[in-house]
Amino acid sequence: MAIKASGSSLAFSEIRTFWGGSGAMSLSDYYAGGSNVFSGAEDEAGNAIPSSSTIKVSDFYSTHTVNTGATTDFECTTSFGIPVGAAYTYSVPLGVSTLTCTIIAGGGSGGEGDESGVGGGGGGGGSGGVVQGVLTISNNVQGNPTQQSVFLNVGAGGKGGDPDKAGGFTSQLRYPGNTSGLTQAGNGGFGGGFSTDGSSYQADVFGSGGGGTQNIIASAGTFSASINVDGTQGDGPQAASGDSGSIAGTAGKTIPSNPLSITSTGGAAGTLASNSAATGGNASGFGAGGGGAASIDRTGDHHWYGGRGAPGFIRIVVTS
Repeated sequence: MAIKASGSSLAFSEIRTFWGGSGAMSLSDYYAGGSNVFSGAEDEAGNAIPSSSTIKVSDFYSTHTVNTGATTDFECTTSFGIPVGAAYTYSVPLGVSTLTCTIIAGGGSGGEGDESGVGGGGGGGGSGGVVQGVLTISNNVQGNPTQQSVFLNVGAGGKGGDPDKAGGFTSQLRYPGNTSGLTQAGNGGFGGGFSTDGSSYQADVFGSGGGGTQNIIASAGTFSASINVDGTQGDGPQAASGDSGSIAGTAGKTIPSNPLSITSTGGAAGTLASNSAATGGNASGFGAGGGGAASIDRTGDHHWYGGRGAPGFIRIVVTS
């Protein structure tokens, strides 16, 4: 909490309680950029606390001011038009004590369809998990602190199409270091389907490899989650009704919680309208799964691929 606003007297002791310090007190101990007050600290009117020359008790009303609501979004980069995972470093503004962080993981690809033998269609890919909560930043006010960082990785969606199915990738936040304090949204798994030999495979589930990992909240107590929802599992293989049977795929899953009201649209299911329509659709927005492919008997084509999962997303908002 900041020092009180103007309108009543402000004691030296209140300045010390907030900004720190020891021994006999002098206002000169509280120049910005000195041993107690960080450079750039401002009062309630947006005026910087002096770094030299005249300094007054009134310079400390409502210090420090923080640009609450300041928002920074982090997304995947692209390569040849396809989202790929990206790492970022967020520099925490001096004086900030808490950040609201929303983490969304990448969705899995849709399952394949194949008409070899009995065969069948693909299930829609699973969605990425969603985590939202408050990250507490320590030691960022008193003692003229050095700037701290939050380390981020935004996960891509699972690659659909040739050559194979794939789960999405986790989105991660680490604080106070880039190897500690892990909080992550678990990635979506691929949908079930049929391989090129007509054999079926099941939708990826948590911990089975290839995707579908669960959320993790930092054990150090720095992150307090208000939303912690694992991704929705993809659909299983869509079996055709015997040889010469055809069947559509199913649509990809959307994220299970959407506190930011962002776009998260599962890939469209492959249909029986034509060979081209049998391919599963790519997911759009963030975190959704790709569409599962259909299987159409005796059309000349024998195998169809599922759609690509949507990439992850991270948002950081200054709270206090």
